[in-house]
Amino acid sequence: MLEVSPEINQHFVDFYRAVFAEGALDGKTKQLIALAAALVGGCGP
Repeated sequence: MLEVSPEINQHFVDFYRAVFAEGALDGKTKQLIALAAALVGGCGP
């Protein structure tokens, strides 16, 4: 994606950092939620 659109890639990186920033939920819980969302959404490996 970086080669195709560096701007879109940067937005993804910003989003990822915001989602996994320190907050009310710990990192493990956030990872489990992300995994569940990926499975429900039908995302491949």
